[in-house]
This record gives sequence, structure tokens and C-alpha cells, in this order.
Amino acid sequence: MKQLFVALALLALSVAALALSSNTNSAVFTLDTVAPALELNSPTGGEEWYLGDTNDVLWTATDSNLLDDSVYLWYSLNGGSDYNPLAEGIANSGSYAWPMPDITTSNARVKAQVGDSFGNLSEKVSSAFAITYVPPEAPDGVNVDITNAVDAVISWQPVVETIYGSPITPDGYLVLYNETPYENQDNLYYYLWDVTDGCAFTHSRVALHRAQMYYRVVAYKDHDGRMAGILAEAKTSPERKLSFQEIKSRMNGAVK
Repeated sequence: MKQLFVALALLALSVAALALSSNTNSAVFTLDTVAPALELNSPTGGEEWYLGDTNDVLWTATDSNLLDDSVYLWYSLNGGSDYNPLAEGIANSGSYAWPMPDITTSNARVKAQVGDSFGNLSEKVSSAFAITYVPPEAPDGVNVDITNAVDAVISWQPVVETIYGSPITPDGYLVLYNETPYENQDNLYYYLWDVTDGCAFTHSRVALHRAQMYYRVVAYKDHDGRMAGILAEAKTSPERKLSFQEIKSRMNGAVK
């Protein structure tokens, strides 16, 4: 009888062990650990966007598990120290129309972020670009007269429109000079003088000392007084050659 009891006990343990070892397999799934591919196509840096305009923020985002309405956009006016929401949880359309904020800056940036259903995030930040006033059109008819073989008399037609064709009266004109024939390189043109009355300037006795000289005339509108400060500084220290590139940078691109 005792042997029978032991045998029954062993049989019961065997059944329990079989019950504990049973299992059910889950469906096959793939764990995604790869962040979405993201490119910020505009702005990329170096642009000059104007107050009153609407510009498109452009991006490309791809992923097999991309969430709907997973794109987030921000902008900064101080180089990325602070960001403001631009668009939150929007569709991956690749484009967002952005009305420019009513603030000028030479250090604006845009940040884009996108996520997938596994929590993977990708983020891109643009390089710095400018938000500035619509500048005046470039003067037409720039002419240099050196018929007396002593002075260079630079003259031009008055500017009456912005680059968009809207009416404008410039506050003045910058006369820039360059001793090399690289007419499109802003860093090689230097401030000579500014003209606030009329459309001519005489570079006295330059023909006696220079074999060649190139000139450029730029119309400007001094919306916030910065140009006046820049030019006053340049006149105080004429030995420090002030390039047009530096003027543009300090004016947040408000001159072209």
C-alpha cells in the first residue's frame, strides 16, 4: 500500500511538471532601433529672409514606422540660446509656410524633429540666417569720370524702389572701393564715404596715387539707427578698413 502511495505521488509531480513546462509562442515582430532619416533643406544657413514675407521651411523625413503628425518645428532669434514653437505635431508634408516674425536678427535658426512609433527621434538644426528689412534696389547708371586725370567723380541714378519694386526713399548711399577686379566679393570692398544729399561723390586726387580703382555704390535705409553708428565709427577710425561684408553683418543683411 505504501509503495502504491509513493507511485501515485510521483505521478502527480510528473503531471505538475508537464503543466509548468507548457508555452505559447508570440507572433514574430521586429524591434526598430533606427532613428528616422531627416534632412532640413531650407533654411540651411546664410539666407536673408525679409520682414513681411512668408518663407517655406522645407525638410525630408523617411522611416518605415514614421508616426502620423510627428513633425515638430521651432525657431530661434538668438543663435539657438532659446527656441520658440513654430509648428507642433504636423504631418510629414515636407513643407511649412512660415510668416516672418517682426524682429530683425542675423542669427536666426530653425530646428526640426521627427519621431517613429518605437520612440526613435531625429533632429536637425539649421546654420544661422538673417531676418531683415527689404533692402533698396541697387543704383543704376554708376559712372566714374577721371577726365581731369586727378579726381574720380562717381555718379549714379537715384534709387526709388526696393528689390521687390515697392516705393522707397533711401537714407543714403555707401560709396565703396576696391583695388582689385573682384566686383562680387563683399569682403574686398571697403567703405570710402556715404552720400546723403545727391547722387555723386568725388574721390579726390585718387588718380595721382592709384593705377586702378573699382567702385561700388549701395543704397541703404537706416531703419533703426545702426547704420549711423557704423559710419560714425568708420569716420573716427579711417585707418581701420571697414569692409562691406562687415557692414552687412552688422546691419543683419539690411543692405545688398
